[in-house]
Amino acid sequence: MTNSTCHAFLMSISKRNDFLEENEAKVMDWIDDHFVLNEIEIEDFPFFPYGKLIRDKNGETMVVFWCVIYGHVDYRFQEA
Repeated sequence: MTNSTCHAFLMSISKRNDFLEENEAKVMDWIDDHFVLNEIEIEDFPFFPYGKLIRDKNGETMVVFWCVIYGHVDYRFQEA
């Protein structure tokens, strides 16, 4: 692998990581905009892209995640 090829490969990885971090930040920003953070628990929920499991003080849960199809934050509530 030449130096220029190696550099291009490393730059593509860097851009991908920036994209990943940006989407996770969007999920966390959505949570911050919709909840009082000290009133909920947040856990990583890797079954969804950038998924976060949200649990309130009553034990109600929901999942907030990045929708890769539509390119925005989405969520699902716990089924009763």
